[in-house]
Amino acid sequence: MKRVKHFLLTFSLLLPTLSGGAQGVADATFLELTPDAQSAGMAGTGLAITDNGSTAIFHNASTIAFSQDVMGASYSYADINKDYALHSVSLFYRIGREGKHGVTLGFRHYKQPSFDVNDEKENDILNFHPHAWSLEAGYFRSITQNLALSLNLRYLQTKVYPNTDSKGTVCLDFGATYHRNMSILDEMASWSIGFQAANLGRKLDGQKLPARLGLGGAIDLPFSMENRLQVALDLNYLLPSDYRHFQAGVGAEYNFLKYGVVRAGYHFGDKDKGVGNYGTLGCGINFWPIRADFSYALADKDNFMHKTWQISLGVVF
Repeated sequence: MKRVKHFLLTFSLLLPTLSGGAQGVADATFLELTPDAQSAGMAGTGLAITDNGSTAIFHNASTIAFSQDVMGASYSYADINKDYALHSVSLFYRIGREGKHGVTLGFRHYKQPSFDVNDEKENDILNFHPHAWSLEAGYFRSITQNLALSLNLRYLQTKVYPNTDSKGTVCLDFGATYHRNMSILDEMASWSIGFQAANLGRKLDGQKLPARLGLGGAIDLPFSMENRLQVALDLNYLLPSDYRHFQAGVGAEYNFLKYGVVRAGYHFGDKDKGVGNYGTLGCGINFWPIRADFSYALADKDNFMHKTWQISLGVVF
């Protein structure tokens, strides 16, 4: 309990310095885009999945405490609606022989479609891409054998016009995961419940960040040493009044013949306040220590995720 009290005290001291006050000028909703192909192939689920340590900082960093890997890194690229691009890099390291605590880092760069900037005589002088980026660091720790907590601190910056100053702000995420093993058909299965309070912080140029409360569950069912099924469900509630709504994602991942992976999922959302409904497909190869993943969104033409595809390359040890 002392560890829990110490962790929550740190959280409570940081929160007042990050909440309130307006800065910035651009939209920070890119923080709600799924940056990695594994999660994207499962409709963005990731709050309770414990085998995505190298990208967990973008979902729920506390899940890393239950990872089987000591360290890892990942790069992901998303081509969104043919006109938008999202690059992300992340890594983690579990400290000590038992790996009960550790650190994780992440970086995201989001680029919007370009436009021409004209001078007073309407001559084109510059082709400019509005863009945003975020840099984040997180700390996770096992509080008990089955419970872990995490805290992420993030700085994000946007630039929407070439002759204006970049705008920035800070925010934080708080995560918790409860994980248990269980025996099914002589195989060791597991289930997890994850919680995250994300994007809590200062406004960006008078606009509220996409603060979110999320609750997720996942179950991992191994049928043999080479085949297993993982099913995940995430429920999220967006807090800002301008686009307050519930959204959900359900996804499944099947590992076969030890190295192959196929995924599918469905995202439920409100198209008037965010991204609407769409399906996802994905695949991957896990050839330790390297893994490669691909995902594709099955979305209507009027959906922001239309023709969106993502790739991820990672290494774990």
